[in-house]
Amino acid sequence: MSLTVLDLMVPGPVAPSAGNLLLYVRERCLIGLHYIIAILLWRRRQVLTGLIIGGSLILGTAKASPLPPTGQRGEQAAQRLQGWQSLIAQSMQLSAADKLKTVNAFFNQHIRYGEDPEVWDQVDYWASPLETLERGAGDCEDFALAKYFTLRLLGIPEESLRLVYTTLSSTRQAHMVLGYWADDEAAPVLLDNLRSAVLPIAQRADLQMQFAFDTGQLYRFDHSRLIAVGDAQLLPGWQLLKAKVKQESHAFFTAVRLAAAEPIHVRREI
Repeated sequence: MSLTVLDLMVPGPVAPSAGNLLLYVRERCLIGLHYIIAILLWRRRQVLTGLIIGGSLILGTAKASPLPPTGQRGEQAAQRLQGWQSLIAQSMQLSAADKLKTVNAFFNQHIRYGEDPEVWDQVDYWASPLETLERGAGDCEDFALAKYFTLRLLGIPEESLRLVYTTLSSTRQAHMVLGYWADDEAAPVLLDNLRSAVLPIAQRADLQMQFAFDTGQLYRFDHSRLIAVGDAQLLPGWQLLKAKVKQESHAFFTAVRLAAAEPIHVRREI
């Protein structure tokens, strides 16, 4: 029997007295963190049915397609990287809404779905955008991460973007999307490799929101509202991935500027 998110739910304690309110709040936060960690640990042990350690998520309903012949991969990778470079150069002046649509469409069109064991020959791998573009494949986590870092390069503030753990309502399979919050009061819109349109959370009844994280915090969902429950450093690999992406983007765009007739001013801290 496969484990689902519902199986990991922990019953809450008895309502606190006024004097124990602080302890109660702390306990609930710890339960939330334990829940996150339990999800992350269990899914790595249940690659095809549950949740993966470190935040890697496998889209249960997606079908992986075979890799192209070796001779084609280098040329196709170069085309994808050139397309990504052009997207960034041409999208800098777009509105935030148009940046979201453009980035979502680019990765959904140019990256095929593939699970980590097939794409990377590893049980779990956090791919950078350049790695995903080079391989031309990734799981739903890699789609969301590539969109996240690309939007950061395009100037979308980090406080507006969060990576969101969900489950598919029909199957309870784990899935990851990217959320964009226009401001603290706004409900997010979601960028999803399953959907060509960038839709508000209210229109995604097919997804059950579970947890989210950004550069600093872990959050749980209270309907569409986020409540901070801990430090994002609890997610294995997240800090290492951010450092890798920063190093890769610096090297990539330095090479672009050296090769181009005119410099492309797109460097941003991500």
